[in-house]
Amino acid sequence: AVPELMAYAQLAGLPPEYGLYAGIVAPLVYCLFGTIRQMNIGPSSSEAILTAAMLGTISGISLARYASLAALTVLMAGSIALIARFFKIGFIVNLISETVLKGFLAGVGIVIISGQIFRIVGIPSVPGAYFDQIFYLANHIPDISIPSLLIGIGAIAFLLIAEMRFRRFPAALLVVILSIFLMSFIDHAGMDIEVVGMIPAGLPGPQVPEISFSDLQLLFPLSFAIFILAYVENMSIGSSLSRRYRYRVDANQELLALGATSIATGLMQGFPVAGSFSRTAINEANGSRTLITGVVSAVFTAIVALFLTGLFADIPEAIIGSLILVAVTRLIDIRGLVKIARISREEFLIAMATCTGLLLFGILSGVFLGVNLSILDILYRVSSPRIAILGRIPGTHHYADRIRHPENEEVDGVLIIRVDAPLIFANIAMVKEKIESIIAADPTLTHVIMDLSTSPIIDVSASSMIVDLYGELAESGVRMKIAEATWQVRRMLRISGVEEIMGEEVTQNTSIEAVLADWNCNAADAPVCSIPVEPESGAGSKD
Repeated sequence: AVPELMAYAQLAGLPPEYGLYAGIVAPLVYCLFGTIRQMNIGPSSSEAILTAAMLGTISGISLARYASLAALTVLMAGSIALIARFFKIGFIVNLISETVLKGFLAGVGIVIISGQIFRIVGIPSVPGAYFDQIFYLANHIPDISIPSLLIGIGAIAFLLIAEMRFRRFPAALLVVILSIFLMSFIDHAGMDIEVVGMIPAGLPGPQVPEISFSDLQLLFPLSFAIFILAYVENMSIGSSLSRRYRYRVDANQELLALGATSIATGLMQGFPVAGSFSRTAINEANGSRTLITGVVSAVFTAIVALFLTGLFADIPEAIIGSLILVAVTRLIDIRGLVKIARISREEFLIAMATCTGLLLFGILSGVFLGVNLSILDILYRVSSPRIAILGRIPGTHHYADRIRHPENEEVDGVLIIRVDAPLIFANIAMVKEKIESIIAADPTLTHVIMDLSTSPIIDVSASSMIVDLYGELAESGVRMKIAEATWQVRRMLRISGVEEIMGEEVTQNTSIEAVLADWNCNAADAPVCSIPVEPESGAGSKD
């Protein structure tokens, strides 16, 4: 964890010791409030990239001013998280579907891996979008440091072999120790091998960053983006781990944990933090089961910050890149994406669009793109629902789709229709048009039953549509009733005035069979339909 903490501080535009400070404070505070057991929280690549992208555009500021703005950013992000917790809006994470999540994680993994390639090949990274960095790297292939590349490839090979054959072996720790030992015997400067460099020893102290109204205005967009991204990343990690290890993650409690952790980090000379995909992956691989792992990590990081920073000065940048690269490969779930492609082409396209949007426009834009595509997909499905024409299942009093099951019995003169979706403003025009077209095509239909068993909610627009349809059908001599409505729907029909027009039975728990029986009993001349009655035990059959 220590090399990665230093690396992300540099990625955020800060000296490496700031990564150690955040890596000490964040896990200690998160342990008090968090619910994701394997979580390792602290500096993360996404937040570091956003911080550098925003603060790096401010020209002519000193390192102290830059660090103060970074600390103020995480304080504001933490405050936003606490406000969100107060209003209990943790439900926003439900907008991130598994499809979007897999596309997002794949994109994040690709971005992080490509960033580490710069370290492995010994070429200084440049700010910019993902493809700008790739083109820059391609144009500077002649500048690759062969010794650095060999160290990186060797470390990656060792880590991958250890992961496949010896999963509980502390391969990452051994790689760091061996690299420090190796650097003590070679002239890394003469061999063009970049190393971390000297790190000041000591622990962070409480420090309130300078605050001005202009700074708050300047940093609010960045702080809000950091909050959204950190919360999405935390809950993405939590969602994956909770499914795998079968425990519950409290979305609102995670808002409190993120807020408290961010504020504490900002007051201790830190910068934006979030759940780390790579370090959490290492935690999981090494058998972590509780948040005490984070406490132990923080304690050892503090020991390093106090006494051992000199040892880490000679770690090759290629080793840091290799550790991060191997850990992050777990984020790209190829099997999961292939499974989604086999099940639903539309959802696979959403996952790929999320991943591509992240690479083209940045991490935060990729998240928003994926969420918006998911919402559009939901709206399309709701606005174009499947409408089933029902018939009686032979020998029963139950009703099912006649199109899929032609053996189901048609009820003479009666259209029984079911909308397999919530009945809302987005689809009422289509539903009304469908019913009218069926009746127009079949003049023998004199009764309509709307089965609302699969419509868990209706809105005001749908209530008005039902009243309009009822009136139009009545003018043409067609009777209409509602069956199988849930209590929420019946309540809406009552308070919206539908009951007054269609009768009290629309707000009762009425089955299709009961509606048909009522029509049969009240028919003026002949029964609407013949309703079979099962004979009672020990008695003759009844008509």
